[in-house]
Amino acid sequence: MISISAISKAEKNKLSTDSCFLILLEIRLHTTVYICYNNENITWKGHEYIAFPFEIGEVTEDDTQDPNVSLKVSNVARGMQWYVEDSGGGVGTEVILRVVNSLNLNGAADLEEYFVVTACKIDEQWIEFTLGNGYSAKTRRPLDRYMKNNCPFKYKGLRCGYKGVLAECQHTLADCRAHSNSKRFGGYPGIDQKGVYAHG
Repeated sequence: MISISAISKAEKNKLSTDSCFLILLEIRLHTTVYICYNNENITWKGHEYIAFPFEIGEVTEDDTQDPNVSLKVSNVARGMQWYVEDSGGGVGTEVILRVVNSLNLNGAADLEEYFVVTACKIDEQWIEFTLGNGYSAKTRRPLDRYMKNNCPFKYKGLRCGYKGVLAECQHTLADCRAHSNSKRFGGYPGIDQKGVYAHG
């Protein structure tokens, strides 16, 4: 459940109010861009957010790709395009979306979401960013395997470093000791076995 400020709760529950919820975007290109979906500029937390047209699409997902959302920023005046091109296309850029109440511009955001630009395309009307996670949920986590008694290094390779005459290695700590090379062992002998003793 989203927790919003007391001010926003009170304004939300009124039958009529002069306040409104504002969408703020912080696009961290080489030069950070601050824009808001409003008819005038606003200042929040010491930063001036420029009133600028943009559209946020629906979240899309399917079996072949991670969830993502489309952010379209107006490119009619070509002002934003320079910032994107100066940042090499913007892919990998962090985008922070915030929702604040106009009567609480000195307080915390009612909603704050972090995205990473995974794709970008530009035409004469729009700069369209595809926003997603910083890493794919389909990639392996953790990135490596951590094994107690197995060394992943190539025998006599750079990380193994063995220069002796023995022809082969079983990639175990015991074999590494037999080669007098245990300082270069690539396994993790400190991993707990939960009371089970594994010899070798």
